[in-house]
This record gives sequence, C-alpha cells and structure tokens, in this order.
Amino acid sequence: MGLLRGVAAWTVLAATCAAAILVTSPPAAAQRLRVGVAVEHSALDPHFHSTLPNAQVARHVFDPLVAQDAGQRLTPGLALSWTMAEPTRWVLKLRPDVRFHDGRPFEAEDAVASLRRAVSVEGSPGGYGTYLRAIESSRAVDATTLEIRTRAPAPTLPWDLTAIGMVQRTAIAAKPDAFNSGAAAIGTGPFRVVSWRKGEGLELARNSAWWGGAVPWEQVSIRPVPKEAARVAALLAGDLDLVEAVPTTALADLRRRPDVRLAEAVTSRVLFLALDSRRDPTPFVTAADGTPLSPNPLRDPRVRRAISLAIDRPALVAQVMEGAAVPAAQLLPASYPGTSQTLEPDRHDPQAARRLLAEAGVPAGFGIVLHGPNGRYVNDDRITVAIAGMLQRVGIRAQVASLPGNVFKSRAAKQEFSLFLDGWSTETGDSALALRGLLATPDPVRGWGGYNRSGYSNPAFDRALAAALAIGDDAARSRALGEATEIAMKDAAMLPLYFQRAVWASRPGIRYEARADEMTLAVAARPATP
Repeated sequence: MGLLRGVAAWTVLAATCAAAILVTSPPAAAQRLRVGVAVEHSALDPHFHSTLPNAQVARHVFDPLVAQDAGQRLTPGLALSWTMAEPTRWVLKLRPDVRFHDGRPFEAEDAVASLRRAVSVEGSPGGYGTYLRAIESSRAVDATTLEIRTRAPAPTLPWDLTAIGMVQRTAIAAKPDAFNSGAAAIGTGPFRVVSWRKGEGLELARNSAWWGGAVPWEQVSIRPVPKEAARVAALLAGDLDLVEAVPTTALADLRRRPDVRLAEAVTSRVLFLALDSRRDPTPFVTAADGTPLSPNPLRDPRVRRAISLAIDRPALVAQVMEGAAVPAAQLLPASYPGTSQTLEPDRHDPQAARRLLAEAGVPAGFGIVLHGPNGRYVNDDRITVAIAGMLQRVGIRAQVASLPGNVFKSRAAKQEFSLFLDGWSTETGDSALALRGLLATPDPVRGWGGYNRSGYSNPAFDRALAAALAIGDDAARSRALGEATEIAMKDAAMLPLYFQRAVWASRPGIRYEARADEMTLAVAARPATP
C-alpha cells in the first residue's frame, strides 16, 4: 500500500510540477538548462547498474549519505557525520528535516532500506554489491541516527557509501521498471523526475526544498547525442547549453571561439587493456595456421608485459587523444590516496617486448583479436586501431573488432574476449574500490572481483589487499594499498594506458565546474557572472 500511495503521490506531483513549469515559469534563459550527453543512462533505478551514465543521472534525483566535491574529496551528504565507533561499527548522524520529493521525511529507516536494496536488484547486469558486501547489518537507532555493522573492519566504508543513492523505504521491493516509469523515482535530490523518453531525453524539475540550497535551473533537459559532431553542432546552434565529452578534434577550434566556454579536468577514468589470464585456450588467440593456441600465452606475465612494452602511451596521448589524456601506470592518478608513489608508465620498448615473447616461448608471436567499444569512450575506436598497429610491430598479429557500447559491455561481462580495451571510473575516488572490483579474485561473499572480466587471480595480491583494507589509520592504509597495487601492476594484471581528460563545453553565459569523477551534473553548472 505504501508504494501504491507513492505512485499516486508521484502522479499528482509530476502533473502539478509540469503545470507550474508551463504556466508560471518566466521565459528567462537561466530558468532552463539543456544538456547533451554522449551516452544515455539505461535506468533511473539508482541501484540497478553501476555505470557512469546511470550514476550521474541518479545523482540529480537521489542523494547519497556521503557526498564528494569536484575533486572527489568526501563531504557531508545526507549524513552530517560518520564515525567508526568500533572496528566493525559505524555511526552516522543524518540531516534532520530532509524530505523526499513527495513530502515524506527522510529518516534512518530509509537509509537501512536503501542499503539492503542496493546489494541485489533483480536483473542487474552489474550492481553495487562490490560497494556494500562488507556490511553485515544496518539499523535505525532513531530517526537521524544510522548504525552500520561490518563483517570485518571496513575503514573505507565512507567512500563506498558515496555511490549509493537513498530511496524511500517503501521502494525496497520496487522493480527497476517502477523507477523507469517515474513511480518509484522519488528521492531527496536537487531535481525531481518529470518524464523520461528513452532515446529522446530526460526531463527534470527543480526541487525547491532541496537541503543543499537553491539551484538556478527551474528545468533541466538531458538529451542523448551520441555523435560527437552533432553534440558540438547543437551547442553552437544554440539547441544545447552544455555538452560533455567534447571531441578532441574540435578542441583547437573551440578554444578560439568567444561564444564557447570550456571546462577541463584530469579524471579518475582509466582506459586499459584487459587480458584473459584464466582460460586455456582462450578463444581469440591463434597460432599461425589459425587454430587455437595452447597454452594460452596471456597467462604468462612475460607476454602481458611484452604487450605493455609494445604500446607507445605518449603517442596515444599526443596523436590519438590530442593531448586530452595523461599516460597511466596504475588504476588512479598518484595524487589519489591508496596509490603507488613509485610506479611509472611502462616505456615504449619494442625490442624488449620481442625478447620477452621469445623468453615465453612465442618468438614468432601469435594472432589475437583486440575487442573494444565504438563510441563509449573518447576516440575508443581509434585507440584500438593504433594499439593493433603497435602490436603488429612486435609480431603479435592483432585484428580489431569494434562493437557498439552496449553490446561490448554485455559480452565483456560474460568474459567472452581474450584481449580488450575498456574503461573504469572510480566513482568513489578510493583506490580500494578499483582494486577490489577489477583485480581481486572473484568472491561474491566479500563482493570482490565483481568487474574482473579477465579472470585474473593472484593470491599474493589478494592477501595484500585484504591486509590493507583492515588498517584503520588512513595514511598507513594508503601506503598498504599502494603496495598491493604494485604487486598487481608488476604482474601486468591489466595494462593501464591513460587517464582521460574530461572536457565540457557550454555557452558563454554558463560556467561549469569540471569534475574529476567525470560526471555531468546540473548543480555544477551556474550562470556565469560578467
């Protein structure tokens, strides 16, 4: 009955909000923000699928307990404070007087329901278990006090909580379709959902009672424009006010234009090569005669290192990314906590690569298919072609197979590839999440390896990661996580290529605060002062 009442309330509120916009809003330009995004979100359910397009849309509607600023530093969200009262017990004090879009108060019971729901959503292709498996239980001590108990010490829990949007307790059993229709899409965030037409756009209206303060946009339209040139053209034509993922080919011209304002930031998104180090044989590695090659050469760390040395990262950054990237040596820039301070990007050394291939027993190289997405990341198809050419020069006969982003992600999740280009954005800004999700041996109980698409498993790395995650002192834990990172990178567990530099473009009357998490958020856009 609670959910049904929520549906009714949603219907009335949506109709009232839409009518107010149509009838009472003045025609001032600052009242509406029109945003062009590169990839459309797949769901309005904040717990359904952990992808950047989904997360940034959810952030408009659903607030987390712990928030982040533009540099991914922790700030209070719906929780004013969080304290590790005991090694396995956290106490969070919640903001009083926060209300959902339908007027109901946000209370600790809603947080309990949200944390339970986010662990497992029916039909999710990749949810939030990696963030929350450490939690054993949570309970509402009172309306504004939340207690969380963990299975073991979990000092990185506040970072994990930044990824979880809070929903009403009545939505704990709601299906993703209920969110997509708007019926259950009721949060505490700065905007409320008006409508979503898949493939056309999402319409949002300002939540004038948002606890975070006034936002300048009465209406926000988020429109998917996957073609790079079309996004820029729509901005220049005045059809959009703000666009993300500005193509590198357009940067030089846009920098010269007085009618465009750019915002840029080095992000926590790393582009990398993943290699199948589990199966033997692996499906897309072949001998000279085209037959499957056994043993799988990618299981040998010397072969993985040879592939890394064959890649000219500075050339990828300068020539393909046109400067809109920074060569990478690990999963996060070294300025983030929990990273190595000694790792450097592998140098380009084709001779050393050929020596390693010979030492590994494949002096003549082998054939391989390099899979990658087409249009999911900036210049991704051009990157795979460039890498294939570099591999050819050391005897690895690489063929490129570029797939639409949604097809690629689905097949990667099923571990169908041998070598593939992919990207990872550390939404929480905490290296522990990336290490647990991408490189740890899959363990559903602990929530490890949820995004380990290569089958990589290294007991020494797992032990080092587990030991680091048990350290309560932030500085000591950061050093230990950096040491765990070094174990995996020296084993060529995966091959970081570069960190993407995100670029937004807006009309001159709008100033966007560039974000290291790469999110495009309406609250980060403000009318520019003269």
